[in-house]
Amino acid sequence: MGITCLFIRPSIAFSDEPAQNSIKDFSYEVVFPENQHDKNVGYYDLLMKPGEKQTIQLKMHNVSDKPLKVAIDLNSAKTNGNGVIEYGPTDLKKDVSLNYDLAQIVTGPQEVTLKPNSTETIDFVITLPEAAFEGYLAGGIQLKPIVKEEYSQEKSIIINKFAFLIGVLIHESSTEKIKPSLKLNDVSLKLKNGSYSLFVDLSNTKGVFVEKMDAVINIRKNKSSKNLIEFRKQDMRMAPHSNIAMPVSLQNQKITAGEYTADIRITTADGGNWTWVKNFTFTKIEAEKVNQYMNQNAQSNFSGWWLLSFSTVLLITIVLFFLLKKKRLRIK
Repeated sequence: MGITCLFIRPSIAFSDEPAQNSIKDFSYEVVFPENQHDKNVGYYDLLMKPGEKQTIQLKMHNVSDKPLKVAIDLNSAKTNGNGVIEYGPTDLKKDVSLNYDLAQIVTGPQEVTLKPNSTETIDFVITLPEAAFEGYLAGGIQLKPIVKEEYSQEKSIIINKFAFLIGVLIHESSTEKIKPSLKLNDVSLKLKNGSYSLFVDLSNTKGVFVEKMDAVINIRKNKSSKNLIEFRKQDMRMAPHSNIAMPVSLQNQKITAGEYTADIRITTADGGNWTWVKNFTFTKIEAEKVNQYMNQNAQSNFSGWWLLSFSTVLLITIVLFFLLKKKRLRIK
């Protein structure tokens, strides 16, 4: 371990104080309209009518002595693979059940430049479709101050990326009686972040949130009762009319081509319960790719452990050698 440390090169890091200053220089204030359903929250919760058009406002404060540019993004709420709702810009796909995208219903400026020591009120216009909808239209407004700091030591420009998210919920009637409805779309093998995983693709087809969602997924050979892979994940959430692709790790198991079965169960704290049995196939090409990746990963891990073990043994040998040599000199 000591010898290994000799090969570690020191790195130069900069304090994030400029980024902290940029946060202190910028703040926002949600201006609640009369139809705000709950004024004790920090986001818009609006009760509107079909076809209604409304302007909502947001105040932005710049307390610095320099102009501040703020990028603005409007987004529909989506759910990532970890069961976390994303209100900001994301590459996650839209669910087919999403008929009305909040990013298209709400319009506003894409960028605002705040004058030094100023407050500016920004307008966003909501135009609802004529056809009524059930549940929520959910999304968010992202505010991202654009701050650039130049460090002559490295001759580079570092752009500090910090963003604020303000949730937007729009509904036309009470949502209390609406229950989530989950649909299984597919179980498939995909390469993501450099590793292969099975992805269980689900949709929430209703306009309400799924809260405290637990998943139990077992993978077995077709017509076998023995589970090859057991997956559990708790306390997830899903946005209205959103899709989730849950990654199920293969747990470093080698795969053979053939038929497999996924037993899937989803439960929620309020009594929701969905179960599916989905058959899928690992093709010969897919199995070879997975096993090739597993072998490469195992070899890489083995090489790392071998180097660490060798370095440790060598270090202990050197220490013992000098201790014994010192002891012999004392005896003489």
